Amino acid sequence: MPRPCLSRRHALMLPASAAAGAGALAACAPEDEGYGTAAPLRADDGSIPLEELPENASTLVNFGGQQPFVLIVRGTGEELTGYSGYCTHNGCALRQVETELDCPCHGSRFDATTGEVLVGPAVSHLPPVPLVVEGGAVRRDL
Repeated sequence: MPRPCLSRRHALMLPASAAAGAGALAACAPEDEGYGTAAPLRADDGSIPLEELPENASTLVNFGGQQPFVLIVRGTGEELTGYSGYCTHNGCALRQVETELDCPCHGSRFDATTGEVLVGPAVSHLPPVPLVVEGGAVRRDL
């Protein structure tokens, strides 16, 4: 039985096809930050001073480590609520655009105050992230 032969043209196209496919998959990776110039605040030592979080506003914070991005919704004083900074559809890091969180991978949008889904493909709200305030600094309550 004769074996099928791979034409030279098809053989030369394999590396290009593989590279294009890998690039498309990388765009959906959970590590994709997609922030451009609107990067979240950095909590270099795992905490951020409460005074850096504006009252009655939402702020994305990078706490470092695994799954570092947390949306912090601050009311007044120490009234804080935390939500995951990752899309519930495919795990991509979200970016904050005014009062919404946008997923750069597939276009889901979330309310930056409640974590509710505004536009799919995501169907689940952002899960809560427990926070604690100690000595005037905010950190995740692991």
